[in-house]
Amino acid sequence: MSSALLTLVSGNAIAQSEDTNSTLHYSDVEEIVVRALPLGRTRLQSAQPVDVMVGETLADRRGMTLGETLQQQPGVQSSFYGAGSGRPIIRGLSGPRVRILEDGLATADTSTQSDDHAVTVDPLLIDQIEILRGPATLLYGSAASAGVVNIIDGRIPEQRAEEPLSGRFEIRGDNVADERSGVLRLDGGAGNIAWHLDGSWREADDYRIPGEARFAGSHDDHDHEDDDHEDEHDEGEHNENGSSNRLFNSFVESQSGTAGLSWIGDNSFVGGSFRAFNSEYGIPAPHFHAEEEHDEAHDEDDHEAHAEEEFAYIDMEQRSWDIKAGLMSPLPGIRRATVRVGYNDYTHSEIELGGALNDEHDDDDHADHEHGDGTVFDVQTLQSRLSFETTPVWGWEGAFGLQLEQEEFKAEGAEAFVPDNKTRSIGVFVLQERQFDALTLSLGARVENTKVHLQGDAHAVDHDHDEEQHDEHDDDHGAFADIDSRTFRNVSASIGGIYEFNDTWQTSVNFSRVQRAPSQTELFANGPHLATFSYEEGNAGLRTETAKAWDLTLHRHADFFDFEISVFRKDVADFIYLATTDEEELGFPVREAEQQDAEFTGMEVQGVWQLFTSDWGHFDLHAGYDRVHAKLADNSYLPRISPERVSAGLDWHLAGWRGGLDVYRMMKQDKVPALETTTPGYTMVNLRIAYEFDIGNSTLEAFAQGRNLGNQEARVATSYLRDFAPLPGRNVIVGIRGRF
Repeated sequence: MSSALLTLVSGNAIAQSEDTNSTLHYSDVEEIVVRALPLGRTRLQSAQPVDVMVGETLADRRGMTLGETLQQQPGVQSSFYGAGSGRPIIRGLSGPRVRILEDGLATADTSTQSDDHAVTVDPLLIDQIEILRGPATLLYGSAASAGVVNIIDGRIPEQRAEEPLSGRFEIRGDNVADERSGVLRLDGGAGNIAWHLDGSWREADDYRIPGEARFAGSHDDHDHEDDDHEDEHDEGEHNENGSSNRLFNSFVESQSGTAGLSWIGDNSFVGGSFRAFNSEYGIPAPHFHAEEEHDEAHDEDDHEAHAEEEFAYIDMEQRSWDIKAGLMSPLPGIRRATVRVGYNDYTHSEIELGGALNDEHDDDDHADHEHGDGTVFDVQTLQSRLSFETTPVWGWEGAFGLQLEQEEFKAEGAEAFVPDNKTRSIGVFVLQERQFDALTLSLGARVENTKVHLQGDAHAVDHDHDEEQHDEHDDDHGAFADIDSRTFRNVSASIGGIYEFNDTWQTSVNFSRVQRAPSQTELFANGPHLATFSYEEGNAGLRTETAKAWDLTLHRHADFFDFEISVFRKDVADFIYLATTDEEELGFPVREAEQQDAEFTGMEVQGVWQLFTSDWGHFDLHAGYDRVHAKLADNSYLPRISPERVSAGLDWHLAGWRGGLDVYRMMKQDKVPALETTTPGYTMVNLRIAYEFDIGNSTLEAFAQGRNLGNQEARVATSYLRDFAPLPGRNVIVGIRGRF
């Protein structure tokens, strides 16, 4: 692996490898420090399953969204809501149960509320991604009950600059969406001052698909004939059946910029950063208008016009200010103290496109269409985190800390299905471990207090529907209908151990009892949620989720053959889910937040074989398998659970050349609840090749990738859009990246 691509972590510093001919093997990744864990631990030193994406693996898998970038990792899939939005799903769970962090602090967007809301991260700027599969509640709170994805981007320098100026860049394009994107990163400094600058830019048109998108597939009341679809599609390009082969309104545009500055002493540092992130992306599924009461003066034509499908796009922006400071040995018994403070101002608008289906889309179409009434989400978040790493006492060492968060949420418009609210949480945590010869024992606990409070006259939300019908729904909630504030105290604990049989084999086991407070959406939602094609009703009387989770891992780590198998079981008492009822509101099926015990079981297997080295180069074979099985106590299946998956691939390196072939099979998902349809399986074939060369003091790498080479029509079982939007068709990506 080249120095342009290989990112190694030493302590809290990110450094580049100087060996231009080195290859990053799986065993090398195991030695990389996971910054989401205290005490500078690696993935092998964690009783909880941990994955790290770095180096050429990360470079080759970068996509438009974080979910797309991670979707081939064991136990991880994507929620996929078009090209602009995709959130990681860990072991079948996502939303408010999976926490997305940027070096320890939440991204502070609204992606936990709805799958059509994007994570405010550009994958092209990420140095390292850490995935904690399983509960990470002890360190990062109730919202991490299913796992954590921690992103490292180096925006706040923590070590003095080795060069006055260094940097990296990447420019790429593809043919499936005519994407044009690029990033530039600059780092430098002198003496005790270090600075960081980066910027990214992306433009992509509606992407090509191998089949047809079924715009109204899951709404019987809005079915259209096939001929209607042909007329509605873009007239510019057609597949062999004569219909359009571009998915309407799947464009993406984004820009971001970051500036960071630090003062770094011998035993301390303090730094800050500012980031601006902007994105516009289409929602490739029609927004069906809610039904309204019509008086006799409305004629039939008006009613038909009202029932038409309309599309929307999201205009998002976020401004983030972050401060981080560290001090070595501040007090006796304290090895290191670290403080993080972050403030985020996030806004996005959901803007309707009038008459969009009959227009041909280009780069500026979303700006030229007649705009309908939209919904505006405004979120302001303040986070702070103070942690202390301790020196050994009676053989025990670890970390403890305090975490504070406050979020103010406001929404206005037709899709403001969650009333204005404020959420405050405070948590204290402790983790300690001790080594007994070949056994390392870990203990941890966290106590967290969370309060969700509605602001203003939130119960008086007007969605222009029949008041009598609404009163009936309020009566269904009974004593909880007028609750406007809830407070939860969560207590979580874990015990884990790692046993080393020898230098090659080790096993780990982890048991945790974790609690999760209901989110503001689960508690207080009350309105049409177009992204889920339903009318969502929260339940202010929800209880805390309590999960008992087991993880057992067996690992063989060696250069020739590296192997890992993890099995898990999670029993969740009072699991919160949206249950479909036989009622309708505003023309949408009503889904209500309910609770029932649930059981999750599954496994993940991955292995890497270093086959041989010859004059033809070095060859590695990798393979993997993962599955998750989820059921409620009444023996019904949960919706949108990740299907089984098997994968295999070949990696090749020869001097400045490298390449690879990856194949994975997504199995049919037929373990679905009664009102959900089966999702067919599909096979993806991806090919990649790259060549590295030097120009002066710069190291460059030209690369090409082919994705979905079989042009498979692939629909994502975990996505609300599986009936509307398939994955992109055959795609060729070309670009150049480098370091100077």
